[in-house]
Amino acid sequence: MKNFVLFSVSLFTGIFMLIGFSGKKMSEPAVINSPVNIVECQTPANVNFITTEEFNARYATNELRVRRNADSLSQAEINAIKVGILKMRALPYTNPTSYTYQSAIHGTTLPDNLLSWNMCHRSGEGVFFFAWHRMYLFFFERILRAKSGRANLTLPYWNYQLNPVMPYPWRDKTIGNPLYNATRSGPINNGGALPSSISTAINNSLALIPYYTFQGNFNSGPHGSVHTSVAGDMAVVATSVKDPVFWLHHSNVDRLWEQWRSMCGGRTNPTDATWLNKTYTFFDEYGTPVNMTGSQVVEISTQLGYRYDDRNPVITCPASRISFAGRQSLIKKEATFVMAGQTQQTNFSSESPAEIESFIATKNRRTFNFNNDANPERLTMILEGVGIEQMPQGVIEIYLNLPAGATPVAESNYFVGLLDLFSAQHHAANHTLAEQATEPLEIDVTRTAQALGLTIPDLRNATVTFITRGLELNGREVRTTANVVVRHIRFSVDRYSVE
Repeated sequence: MKNFVLFSVSLFTGIFMLIGFSGKKMSEPAVINSPVNIVECQTPANVNFITTEEFNARYATNELRVRRNADSLSQAEINAIKVGILKMRALPYTNPTSYTYQSAIHGTTLPDNLLSWNMCHRSGEGVFFFAWHRMYLFFFERILRAKSGRANLTLPYWNYQLNPVMPYPWRDKTIGNPLYNATRSGPINNGGALPSSISTAINNSLALIPYYTFQGNFNSGPHGSVHTSVAGDMAVVATSVKDPVFWLHHSNVDRLWEQWRSMCGGRTNPTDATWLNKTYTFFDEYGTPVNMTGSQVVEISTQLGYRYDDRNPVITCPASRISFAGRQSLIKKEATFVMAGQTQQTNFSSESPAEIESFIATKNRRTFNFNNDANPERLTMILEGVGIEQMPQGVIEIYLNLPAGATPVAESNYFVGLLDLFSAQHHAANHTLAEQATEPLEIDVTRTAQALGLTIPDLRNATVTFITRGLELNGREVRTTANVVVRHIRFSVDRYSVE
């Protein structure tokens, strides 16, 4: 039986610990030991951008390059990636095609605030998470290809569902290997496997419709949990790209977006003007600033010239769409909870169920409409005010109504998802634990509610259990601990419409 640590919800105070970067790379400036400075989105002044027509003329290609599983790469292909990264790292950090500059686009602790640094994808990630990272990878890949000298180079992906162990070339400790990062957790760099609950959470997210529901649950669970499980630079937004495995991770994230679309059943990309017209600025292989919108990253094969080795480049689905139609709160736990490493569950029985009673009276029913063909409902758990004192080297699993004494298993009906510590840590920077207040983290719990046969009144006695799960090394779990505060837990019913 795997070792695990059950977290209960109780009060505590403490100091948030930020995992810092301790190494230096030649040609990069010394790391500034100052708070992370995340800037707001703003339109740069006095920069000439190419038009949409120029974009299509410059980047359109008849050649469909293939992004492949990193475990299938030849040594020559791996060497080309190494060459490209080394050449990027040798450039001055003010050069937009340098590795430091490209890393700073995602986030940095450097004070310069150059064009597109600390790009504000985090502030609107519920809408633009997938699209922003697709743009980011597209231009980084072009730069890497140009530096490597290999015309067909593409970014590989880490399929952690097939192999939860990081591909060896990225763990190879040979001196000078630019793919290796010493700040990662020891188990990861020694061949340890990611917790299996990440794979389960991915499958649960892929089952969700519509787009924003899928994206939000994927981002809030498996995406961030890979970051924090790798640990070190990868666990912090402002340093995550310093670890080259970032690109493998996000190439796989992009692949899973395509996998979701290919499953059809109402799975479609957004068509709203906000998403289609949202503009971000990146740099091509010549260092030219380029504006890109959501409408330009809808079809990777025809618009961006690449596909994944396990996916059909053309996705054709029947014309159908599922849209969000509204939300109604059912019950909220108002107290402050802290997961402190004890075996205990958080119970809602002490809360006043006025919202539940109102819902039952208004709708004249006590059951969820999960299976309504025209207007289905889904149950959402919303975690508010998440703060961090200590990050685990692994994940925090969340279970609903886990029976006392039961072994928590992610494949069970009680498992609902993973706590997004990556986002929580980002929002926690520069604040004391008492001041930390993240954006609400949402987890769809419909699958669990259906499997357990829950009715609306059953939420009066709902229990929520948090469990730390460490990495697996040599067939055994590596124990890990965490201190994380959750100030409120809410359950809401979401309504959808099928077109």
